[in-house]
Amino acid sequence: MEEKGFEKLERTIENLLVKMIIRVTTNIPPDVLKAIRKAKMQETSELAKTQFELILDNFEYGCKNKVPICQDTGVLNFFIRIGNLFPIISNYRKIINKAVIRATEIIPLRGNSVHPLTNQNPENNIGLNYPPIYLDIVDGSENLKIDILAKGGGAENISKLFMLNPSNGLKEFPQKVIEVIKNASGMPCPPIILGIGIGGDATKCMLLAKKALLRPLNEKNSDRDIAKLEEKLLNKINSLNIGPMGLGGNTTCLGVNIEIAMRHPASYPVGMIVQCYCHRLSSIEISKRGEIINES
Repeated sequence: MEEKGFEKLERTIENLLVKMIIRVTTNIPPDVLKAIRKAKMQETSELAKTQFELILDNFEYGCKNKVPICQDTGVLNFFIRIGNLFPIISNYRKIINKAVIRATEIIPLRGNSVHPLTNQNPENNIGLNYPPIYLDIVDGSENLKIDILAKGGGAENISKLFMLNPSNGLKEFPQKVIEVIKNASGMPCPPIILGIGIGGDATKCMLLAKKALLRPLNEKNSDRDIAKLEEKLLNKINSLNIGPMGLGGNTTCLGVNIEIAMRHPASYPVGMIVQCYCHRLSSIEISKRGEIINES
């Protein structure tokens, strides 16, 4: 592709990213909206029903008026799957930074990037190694797929890494996860969505847990045993009576998504990434010519 073609495609990607960021911060995915409406219908606590009504009213207002549906506009996580035949393989940090700066001004977004030592905030949501970008190369593909996940600080603070004894890790980790959520109570703004990564190493299991949040709530793991474990954990968490915003109720968790990887025989890592009810997620796939194939 000629230089002008590269520049045009980069601008196309940047503009699409700006639109995605606006969508991800002012809308809620249909599967999450459906799950919250269902939880409200099944709720027996009047206080919990009221909380669900407030949540739904907030979603409606944000979507209608194109304003953030949560005052914590979160950390924008970018998951990029590039086909090895797609014309642009590099430059994504530059493209994403430009899009984030523009979206921060347009929406506007709260400045959520601070230096870990000085607390200096550039107020534009970019910085050293920020925002998080996760990249995978897909062999034989000409397309580019990008998912954006906005992660609020309250839910992120509940996330954990467990390095368990390999002899009993599988039996031990569900209770450890439940204990963390029980102790957290209303801090992660329930009802939560829970991503879990099992296996790999300390880094891989946490990444798997975060990637698990990209899977729709109504789409269980294709492995039957893992799907059963997801359902078991979901039922146990919802029996805690934490409820929406920690005020009691039948629904503490909207969904549990688990992904796995092979592990070292002497190590049993488990990662859990917690997402609040405001599960802001957007996705787009484009062709090598910059044409939209799918978006949500």
